[in-house]
Amino acid sequence: MGSRRDFIKHLIALALLMAFGARLRRSGCAAASLPAPMPGNSARQGSTPAGGSLVSVEGCERYSEDEVYAAVRRSLKAIEYPMLQGKKVLLKPNILAQNRPEQGTTTHPAVVAALCRIFAENGCTVTIGESSAFYQGGGTEAGFATSGIADVARKYGATLTAFESTDLRKITSGRALNPFYVTDAVFTHDVVVDLPKLKLHRLARYTGALKNTYGCIPGGAKQLYHKLYQARDDYQDFWGKPLVDVYEAVNPDLTVLDGIVGLDEDGPAANGKPRLTGAIIASQNGAAVDIAACRMIGFDPWWVPAVAEAVHRGMADPAMVKILGQLPAVPYRKLPDLEKKTGLAKKVDDYLFDQLLVRPVIDRSACMKCDKCIQRCALHAIAAGKGGFPTIDDALCIRCYCCEKYCPSGAIALHGGGINHLIRAVRVITGI
Repeated sequence: MGSRRDFIKHLIALALLMAFGARLRRSGCAAASLPAPMPGNSARQGSTPAGGSLVSVEGCERYSEDEVYAAVRRSLKAIEYPMLQGKKVLLKPNILAQNRPEQGTTTHPAVVAALCRIFAENGCTVTIGESSAFYQGGGTEAGFATSGIADVARKYGATLTAFESTDLRKITSGRALNPFYVTDAVFTHDVVVDLPKLKLHRLARYTGALKNTYGCIPGGAKQLYHKLYQARDDYQDFWGKPLVDVYEAVNPDLTVLDGIVGLDEDGPAANGKPRLTGAIIASQNGAAVDIAACRMIGFDPWWVPAVAEAVHRGMADPAMVKILGQLPAVPYRKLPDLEKKTGLAKKVDDYLFDQLLVRPVIDRSACMKCDKCIQRCALHAIAAGKGGFPTIDDALCIRCYCCEKYCPSGAIALHGGGINHLIRAVRVITGI
């Protein structure tokens, strides 16, 4: 089966063409351009070591909370992770969509529970934060529930944070993507822990530690940043550069990859096939984790654009990565590269991609004119308009969806067109 976007396209392209005929309207999404870089904030100061790194591989073949906890504890001991007392810790799992744990697309709650338990034992306060890949009714909060991670948070007293509800930080240190915006949560916690899921990915080829931090970009801004580069002939290989830009800005202190059951055959959505792989991989260097994981599934790390870019930047050296433990050999399928679209096929593809975005709309009848959306919008895309009501400048809006959460009266809602609703319905029905 093809990628998530191709899968949706095949289901609804006929209806789309019947509804709109040969003339395809462009959606009202923000233009695929960014403001010129201005003085701003650079990378978070974390503890990622350069070059050679210790990588622990612990065998674990089922999601028993006690067994996963023991495997993670052994991993942290092996890499000599310096556990500090009483720190504010942010855990960043992968919650791609509102999927269930058995679908193999999200970080398993047992892995999240192990980290919550370990940090709680050391007097730390834990926040679990994420921004799901695409907007669905209920947003990231619903993804916390369906993934089982909300139950973990209740059990261990952790705070759940959808990054769409946070303030944003402007990053101007990117080499390819510059500027861009990430959740301020990564800067307001002492420790950031990257908790990726081992998966195949139609665009990134493999997704793990480096790719997972892209979820620190809130809402539809993730799709908007994609649009900046989709016209490039080398888009698939180039995309590794923006991914590494975001990883370097987030700069996690620790990575623990859920490789107990990975996603094979396709990905990153639930059209892939869960596969028992039997490993927890941990390191203070996420690039080193990805090098080890690529070797485990039979991929040349240089074939994965984000990993190759990280090596080029000196974030890890494959020859210097020291693996502690037995790395299993579990060959995964190598997905074919993306097909370059032209003509009508490209127009349809671009149109459908645009339909994944929704836009914030202000209901004046519910607006209290409190100006909170104006004050907190990091892009300054909201200003007071006629009658003192806030208005949104579509040319500046990056579809982060934060203003919906900022509004105390619920006057801002996210609206999509008819095709967007159809896509969301297909996702609900198929579970992808």
